[in-house]
Amino acid sequence: MKTRFLMALCACSMYLSVMTSAVYGQAWVKPLFEESTYDFGNVPRGAHVEHEFVVSNKYQEGLHIAQVKSSCGCTIPRIEKQNLKTYEKGAIICEFNTRSFIGPKSAVVTVVFTAPYYGEMQLMVKGTILSDMVTDPGEIQFGELDRGTEKSTSVKVTYTGNKPWEITDVRSANQHLGVKLNRIEKKGPVEYEMLVRLKDSAPAGDFTDQIVLVTNDSEYNLITIPVRGNVLPPLVMPVSVELGTFRSGQSKTSSIVIKSNQDFEVTEVECPDQRFTFSPTRGKSAKVHLIPVEFKAGEVGAFREKITVHTNLPEGGTASTLVSGNVIP
Repeated sequence: MKTRFLMALCACSMYLSVMTSAVYGQAWVKPLFEESTYDFGNVPRGAHVEHEFVVSNKYQEGLHIAQVKSSCGCTIPRIEKQNLKTYEKGAIICEFNTRSFIGPKSAVVTVVFTAPYYGEMQLMVKGTILSDMVTDPGEIQFGELDRGTEKSTSVKVTYTGNKPWEITDVRSANQHLGVKLNRIEKKGPVEYEMLVRLKDSAPAGDFTDQIVLVTNDSEYNLITIPVRGNVLPPLVMPVSVELGTFRSGQSKTSSIVIKSNQDFEVTEVECPDQRFTFSPTRGKSAKVHLIPVEFKAGEVGAFREKITVHTNLPEGGTASTLVSGNVIP
């Protein structure tokens, strides 16, 4: 009897331990995400539609994302980067499967972490895939272009339904986008040609935006079309540099790549953290520079410092990056 009692007590203790770990796991993963829900809205069939749920490691321990799984085939999730160091960012990218599904769809995407603890996070996505509307291509993609450059691309919008359908307006919250819409007069399906222009005033950086078509359809009068591109600044540096984890007293040598579409010289490199020293090549003019960086670990703890590089470029000649890592005893 005593043995059975001890076994039952042990089993109960183990169950409570697992349940406590699970609850704790749910609590610690939530601050990693900036958002947990997203609505794709009404999207054309075949459109390339996806959303990034940003993951930020705010802990000193490393994160490991073991897997992602979706409750519905209408949403295809993938992990941008499985292992995230301290202060490093990644993303769970959810693609809406507009090629195989139509109508209102929703999914729960479960993100499974196994380090530094076990934990799960549920992300919610939804949207409506229109069966009678198609855009060609499936997204407006500008690719990479230098800042100050104007670029245009065209999209064909086709409606195959039976209603007297028409586009009454085109909207975008991005003031750097311009749209010209022309209806193609012909028999058969309703067709429009949309000329989308990215203005030369667009700021540097990656952007994911959307154009909204306003139609006379009372049920689905707002239709979103994704717009993507990357406007390159005069100087291009990595957004962040990860030095990793090392012990106090050790030295770490790395390098930072900085480049431009024209020749330039590095005139100065600065950082408020005195543990960093830099050895740029002075007087060298080139489109690409490799700047050696040495970090001498002292104070224990995670760090994240801004490094600024100055050059002789007359416009936009300064760029910066964030360097992070973790010093242990």
